Amino acid sequence: MEKIKLRWETIALVVILLIALGLRLYRIDGYLTFLGDEGRDVRIVRDLLAGNLVFIGPMTSIGDMYLGPLYYYLIAPALFLSSGSPVGPAVMIALLMTATVGLTWSLARSWFGRFPALIAALLFALSPVAIIYSRSSWNPNPMPFFALISIWAIDEVWQKKKFAYLSLAGVSLAAALQMHYLGLLLVPTLGIYWLLTLRAVWQKPKEKLSLIKHTLIAVLIFFLLMSPLLLFDLKHNAMNFNAFRAFFTDRQTTINLNPVRSDRFGLIFDQVVSDLILGRAALYPLLVGLILLIGFVLAVRQTKNRTAYYLLATWLFFGSLGLIVYKQHVYVHYYGFMYPAIYLFTGISISYFLTRRLPFRLFGVALLSWLVYLNIINSPVRLEPNRQLARTEQVVDLIIKESTGEPFNFGLIAKQNYDESYRYFLENKKANMIRGEDKVTDQLFVVCEDTCQPEGNPAYQVAIFGIAKTVNEWRVDSIRIYRLVHKI
Repeated sequence: MEKIKLRWETIALVVILLIALGLRLYRIDGYLTFLGDEGRDVRIVRDLLAGNLVFIGPMTSIGDMYLGPLYYYLIAPALFLSSGSPVGPAVMIALLMTATVGLTWSLARSWFGRFPALIAALLFALSPVAIIYSRSSWNPNPMPFFALISIWAIDEVWQKKKFAYLSLAGVSLAAALQMHYLGLLLVPTLGIYWLLTLRAVWQKPKEKLSLIKHTLIAVLIFFLLMSPLLLFDLKHNAMNFNAFRAFFTDRQTTINLNPVRSDRFGLIFDQVVSDLILGRAALYPLLVGLILLIGFVLAVRQTKNRTAYYLLATWLFFGSLGLIVYKQHVYVHYYGFMYPAIYLFTGISISYFLTRRLPFRLFGVALLSWLVYLNIINSPVRLEPNRQLARTEQVVDLIIKESTGEPFNFGLIAKQNYDESYRYFLENKKANMIRGEDKVTDQLFVVCEDTCQPEGNPAYQVAIFGIAKTVNEWRVDSIRIYRLVHKI
């Protein structure tokens, strides 16, 4: 009987992973995001592959802080193997995030059992948010993978006294931080369980010495991985350190260190439930969240070994607390470090109902079916591809053709984009583009992603060209391309 259960569980897991992989790879070249940030990243990685080492990563949108460069090194092999196509790094992220679904199942299976593991993996596989952030190459996207690895590593240290796993925790924490600084919210959980481990071995000299030794190794590895940022700060008058200090001291605009006075409890609760559990549908998130919380608490109460439940609750508590005290708008990728935790929590709760008496079991089936339905009908694969990558390359090909090999300046006018994505293809295709600050040529190509008037526009690369008139105009989908020459 047990062999049959194991066989069906294996089949279910394989199906879930195939669904996860299929949803993330389906027409990925059409769905992936390729705007200024993505263009900047592949330009930097292209130069990295040419031998130009990188010591800092992208700048954060809030606080003017630089991330570490690990993300660039992470996607470099994928860009190389895809011969410079931005699709390569996107596929790598899709594979990595499918692996995260599998790791979520593996962790849940060892911690909580068969049903919570399969439910957590299924909802993670189907999640519209997880799919969207799994099919584009962007630095916050790998954070769930590294966050999950760090939590798994500290659990191995705490429960099994495998102190060598501290090095893995140090590596994964450094990696998570270099994807996004919200990874800092993993530190309280890792720190608490390290202290609990220290207390448990305090009266055991050999184990205590081993713990301290591996802790020092882990700290050394962590700082080695973060050292490029330290070197950058030493060279640039502690720019990053000062930005960090300003972020945490200017509490009028960034954080509220007194969570009791925060008015964001309900907002964050509703947002997380809607985005990650309800498939981005704002359908009674408070009620659904409370039902799942009740199921989770009841599951903990009826369990004898609660260690893993407490670790998960600690992860969720400090993650949620950090989002609550943050005063700025919380975007969905900010809580990437909690994605696996949310699905583990949901899997435990629904599994509790499914394993009770008939009325509760029927309720659990109905709840799970409804959540699966919401995630399927709101799946991003049901939308038409954005074609950002193909359209960008199409615009660039048009400009190269119409420039007839002559030098030209280039400018982009857009409300929510900048020109790095276009520059990537212009440079790769050896276009005779010259930056306006280097030399003003006889012609200027302007790309308008929104309604605009290029003549006299204050955008820097347009204004630097000088007084001009439009002589040609083309259109690629909704994008307009103008060729301007100097007005005599």
